[in-house]
Amino acid sequence: MTSEPLPLESFVTAADAPSALDLLGLDSATLVTSVVRGVREAQNITNFHPVTARGFVQWSETVAALRAQLSERGWRQADPQNSPRVLSPDGLTSIMVIGGNANTAVSEDVIPGTARRRGPATGDAVQCNGQQMLDLIFEFPAITQTKKPLTWVLLYHWSKDEPVVRAELSLPAEILDGNITQWTRRIFLPAADLSDLDISQRPVGPQDDVDFRIEELS
Repeated sequence: MTSEPLPLESFVTAADAPSALDLLGLDSATLVTSVVRGVREAQNITNFHPVTARGFVQWSETVAALRAQLSERGWRQADPQNSPRVLSPDGLTSIMVIGGNANTAVSEDVIPGTARRRGPATGDAVQCNGQQMLDLIFEFPAITQTKKPLTWVLLYHWSKDEPVVRAELSLPAEILDGNITQWTRRIFLPAADLSDLDISQRPVGPQDDVDFRIEELS
């Protein structure tokens, strides 16, 4: 794992992902397995469930699978503003799981976005990322002093149009009106074949996760 500055606007193909992920103490298999777990668990949802159930189950099971696997390597859970994250042992890397739109892991030239507008927890994380990247560019010591992690996004997409789930681990740098519009670095993950699933059970669109704040009412 490393805290070395990352190049801006960099892109890593799925073939080159192992070396890039190794610098973060990660590997493609762990990330892809987590995403696939979410999709498969969501297949238990029926038409009798609430309309938001499939997306929530897929997202939450992906989060759980990622946390469970990384906990064996010393990563720990964090829930700032009730937004689930997994934090690296050195505290410099944080990962959040988000459902992406159809542009997820398509090509270097196609910029992905989230399936739905994000809330304040994501906004705060992206804003912090952007400030820290500026600090790195101008060689300010803020990152060393504050010890705030860079928050990466495990972005995934699965729909009725494809028998695969696509995903990437990317570092968001800008968010406008709840939509992530710029990424500092994108690491593509190998697409996972899910052709064994019943096509009739595939979602009608990209799977959405949630981003909310729980507050006590007086």
